[in-house]
Amino acid sequence: MCDLAELLNDWHRHLGSTNRAESTKRRYLKDARALLAYLLENGMPTRPEDIARYHVEQFVVFELTRPRRRGGNAPTLSPATVAGCYRSLQQLWRWLADEGLVPVNVFEAMHPPRVPEQPVPVLSDEQLSALLAAAKGRDFADRRDTAIIRLLIDTGMRSAELLGLAVPDLDFEQDVARVLGKGGRGRAVPFGNRTGEALRRYLRLRARHRDAHTAALWLGTQGRLGQAGLRRLLDRRADQAGLSHVHPHQFRHTMAHRWLADGQQEQDLM
Repeated sequence: MCDLAELLNDWHRHLGSTNRAESTKRRYLKDARALLAYLLENGMPTRPEDIARYHVEQFVVFELTRPRRRGGNAPTLSPATVAGCYRSLQQLWRWLADEGLVPVNVFEAMHPPRVPEQPVPVLSDEQLSALLAAAKGRDFADRRDTAIIRLLIDTGMRSAELLGLAVPDLDFEQDVARVLGKGGRGRAVPFGNRTGEALRRYLRLRARHRDAHTAALWLGTQGRLGQAGLRRLLDRRADQAGLSHVHPHQFRHTMAHRWLADGQQEQDLM
């Protein structure tokens, strides 16, 4: 039978046909390679039919207790991160079982690590106002950052959805942005008048950007704005606003919190 190292290439090919997000496929493969490295380092079997529940559980315990950086004293990986790794391996073993490469799916008798609830802190009205005030200005970065912050406040869209927007995805007749969500599912998210105004101001400056010919909506000094650029953008504005840290997902939780606090229904929010 094949070694797990050989089979990961076949699994990666299989994942390419499942319509999962690229980030999800990369995470699955990264977690599977982490398990393989652990098995090799500890002299454990690497042929799938020889890998037992014990070996996988030992790997999970290792992930829960190891420091973030080798030789350091930094906190261990969060239970949520390890639970995500567990789910990646669960998908791998499901594929191995479907392919007849293991006599039994060891995950059928296992349970994922318990993840304590840690609610994401929402942003107060004062904090949101401070962020917008930090981006108040008329240059390109100010106009762009204001439009991004307002769009996140209004829609609660995911960072990948935000960064995946193209200029034609903005519909100013309906005041909606058409985003591509998880699983390749598209949807239209509405935004308010002030956000629409901020977007139009940004687009007027964007038209003079050296990369204005590209379809991507959000541009930076190096072309299309990516995840790292978005994080730096929010870190800079948070620092200017006197806030310790602002994560893109906080806007999503803030939007949901405000919706429910206004007496709206959770089903309508979904």
